[in-house]
Amino acid sequence: MRIVRIRRVFVSAVISGTAVASLTLTGCGAATSGAAAVVGDTRISEQTLTSAVQEVLVAQKKSPNAADAALTSAVLGRLVTSELVNLLAANKGVAVTQGAVDSTLQGYVQQAGGEAQVQDILLQRNVAPSQVESFVRTNVLAQLLGQELAPTADSQGQSDAVVAAIIETSLQVGTEVSPRFGTWDATKLAIGPVPSDLSVRPAE
Repeated sequence: MRIVRIRRVFVSAVISGTAVASLTLTGCGAATSGAAAVVGDTRISEQTLTSAVQEVLVAQKKSPNAADAALTSAVLGRLVTSELVNLLAANKGVAVTQGAVDSTLQGYVQQAGGEAQVQDILLQRNVAPSQVESFVRTNVLAQLLGQELAPTADSQGQSDAVVAAIIETSLQVGTEVSPRFGTWDATKLAIGPVPSDLSVRPAE
């Protein structure tokens, strides 16, 4: 039960959701040249992705060069979705304070029985200890956005509203992933398979 509560907002409510928009394919455009992904005007560099993946691997006591496609896709999907949440929050005038982040994280710690337990739970979701604060910040933003977008709805209704708004933001600003890493599926807010005409090359 602790795992469910800690994961609830970002993993269950933001990443998952009903398919309410058409698929956005990334293609092989020049926009992603030298970048792992491009979200609107923001480029997520391959180095940023590689560093994030290596942080997870080291925390999992694995070789930093042991990345596989599934881990790379999961981390890149989180980076892309986090940026979309940031864009949506900025558009809606929603901001989060450090105090709110700290308070939420402390709540997770109390629920899980300690900071180490929180880190272990999130590491199972490929979130390294060094990435926990950023993860929690996105959680809080998602909660605040739900309250802004659907103030009279229950938690599920707010979650659905956030998912739909993030998908719409993705489609509006343009979201592309380098074909090397896959294709961006806006309906799932996740990285889809690598195009069949490309070979997979692991992040360096």
